[in-house]
Amino acid sequence: MEKIAEITHPDYDKFVDEWKKFRFTYKGGHDFVDEYLEAFSVRETDTELQSRKKISYCSAHAKAALMDINNSIAQRMPDVTRSKGTQLYRDAISGEGSGVDRDGNSIDGFMTRKILPELTSMGKVGVYVDRKPLPKNPTKQDTIDNRPYLYRYTAENIRSWAYNGDNELSSLLLRDYVDEPNEETGLVEEEVVRFRHLRLIQVEDTKFVTIQFYDEDSNEYGELMVLDLPRIPFVLFELNQSLLADVADIQVAMTNMASSDIMYGLKANHPFYTEQYDPISELAKGRGSLKTVSGTKDGEATQAHIATDAEVEVGTTKGRRYPINAERPGFIHPSSEPLRVSMEKQDQLKQEIRQLINLSLTNIEPRRASAESKELDQRGLESGLANIGSEAEYGERMIAAIWAEYEDETPDATIKYPTNYSLRSDEDRHAEAKELTDLLPKIPSLEFKKHVAKQIVTTTIGHKIADKQLAAIHKEIDDAEVIVTDREVLTADLEAGLVSVAFASEAVGYPPGQVEQAKKDHAERLARIQESQALKTRGVDDTVAAEGDEDDEKDKTQDSALDDTGKKKTRGEEK
Repeated sequence: MEKIAEITHPDYDKFVDEWKKFRFTYKGGHDFVDEYLEAFSVRETDTELQSRKKISYCSAHAKAALMDINNSIAQRMPDVTRSKGTQLYRDAISGEGSGVDRDGNSIDGFMTRKILPELTSMGKVGVYVDRKPLPKNPTKQDTIDNRPYLYRYTAENIRSWAYNGDNELSSLLLRDYVDEPNEETGLVEEEVVRFRHLRLIQVEDTKFVTIQFYDEDSNEYGELMVLDLPRIPFVLFELNQSLLADVADIQVAMTNMASSDIMYGLKANHPFYTEQYDPISELAKGRGSLKTVSGTKDGEATQAHIATDAEVEVGTTKGRRYPINAERPGFIHPSSEPLRVSMEKQDQLKQEIRQLINLSLTNIEPRRASAESKELDQRGLESGLANIGSEAEYGERMIAAIWAEYEDETPDATIKYPTNYSLRSDEDRHAEAKELTDLLPKIPSLEFKKHVAKQIVTTTIGHKIADKQLAAIHKEIDDAEVIVTDREVLTADLEAGLVSVAFASEAVGYPPGQVEQAKKDHAERLARIQESQALKTRGVDDTVAAEGDEDDEKDKTQDSALDDTGKKKTRGEEK
């Protein structure tokens, strides 16, 4: 009989080597260099290879491209709507107490830091919903202090699985790594492997889960545990492929090219001395007729028969004679062309990584998605990011359902992820919005303008606000009678008599009643101007009614309330 520690699913055996490469690619660092840096050729010794590894680095451009995708999803996490669920569940997902994972994480933090990176890089990740066993006949206090919590299983540790006819997990084998403390000091001194086998058992209409632990030799570890749950408390997040499937090998190639460039720059960065010579002249010096000198030692006699080159002292402070009509000696250096070509190729590969990872994103399909999510995908969402969001939404719903079953409550939590995501930078979005804004007043169709206006809103802030807010803005645009965004155009049309004051006020978004108030304020201002102008007609005796009126007139003409600019008209200090 095969040992349980050796049992693996066929899909596990199929993908385990790829998972290793994806893991190293996303982790990066010198572990990636140690694993994937290759020797130049058979002529490079192990010593030379190890020396080159020490000065090489990981060209982690595939990792950077994937992190951009994760960040695009993470920045929409605050817009995820979660409602209902048990009170313990709502407290945990908000991060109260020890959070959802006993590390203080809210559900947003748990998803963005622990689940999304695994899901996008490996294409698969699992979440176990656990709870310490309750005592017999538990009290309410026992339940409150012992709420469920979550922890993650990477793809490599989900060893085997099976589904029943209802598409439920019926059997699951997981691998755990457990810290083993020293009995005397209490400090962890080693990490041991154990396996967890879960089975869904059904007896008539009753379902429950059994758990049996095994050590790495497949020996049973501990007693058989029974969970009063109608399903295995494990949620599998899965995509149809990893986003690194097409770019991990490019990162391997770029790392090897970068290492080659560094070594070339180090070893070829030394100019060397060259000098022409005449072979006949060299022979004339007697290099071919060396004699043995009598009375010398044996070694000296042997050396006397060997033709050796004359030593030449060269350097920045050393001069050198050369014959007339001969080429001047000099220093030369290796060509930089190989290095330049390599760097250009690496730049090309950087762009190719971005293109391929975006192409992989468009091919992403969630293994499961709600009918609502599928319907939304048909409405032109950015399918790749939306599908990843759909898989995360499904997983969260399953987590909430298992959590409720631990508390013996009916699952009723509602989770809704955003339906629009974007990989573009703010600079790209603003550039696109500017082009659309310039196009807006040039097309006479009102419907066209409304569609363009909605596209401008979606492009600039659609990824930053909730779907409900975006829909409300779109409705305001649909209800608008005219789409005018340029204040100068509207002012020119008003001065030309093409629109009324009331319509212009409404078009720019001022509250109702502002036109009437503006008319009243304008009439009062005209009255002040007229009174001010009447008081300025000095020199006519009939305009002075009584003695002292001149001073009163002066005060009125200097009154700021009677001036169009609102300033007091007085002359400055005497100069």
